Amino acid sequence: MISEPKKIMVALVARGDEKSVIEQAVILANKFEAQLIAIHVHQPVLSQPKGDSELNVTEGIIRNRFTEYGFEQIVNDLEIIITKGENIAEKIQEHINDIDMLVVGHKKMGGFIASIMDSVDEGISNLISCPVLVVQKN
Repeated sequence: MISEPKKIMVALVARGDEKSVIEQAVILANKFEAQLIAIHVHQPVLSQPKGDSELNVTEGIIRNRFTEYGFEQIVNDLEIIITKGENIAEKIQEHINDIDMLVVGHKKMGGFIASIMDSVDEGISNLISCPVLVVQKN
């Protein structure tokens, strides 16, 4: 039996196409009165030496996304994790400790691309041990 989630994590790229992902995470957090945690994994730019690239996404940017999508009521209680690494799934796994559910976005890929490569959300759901909700991005 699956218990009600008390901690829900939402993985964000923060490019502006994740309204539906944030919306579902907030709906679930409100429904179950769960703590909501947002995580962003910054992947270093391949052309730059490791450790030299600056993080583009800030806590402020993530908080602004929640506000612009109409969820300003939770912004002050939102825990935000920004980390850096080449493998997004592994970096999320490092922070998943006591998380009960993970919400990730999925952007549809064309037939050819989908047939030759796995999506990031598929890699995450293969590695993460808690339930993963995959939400279609806008």
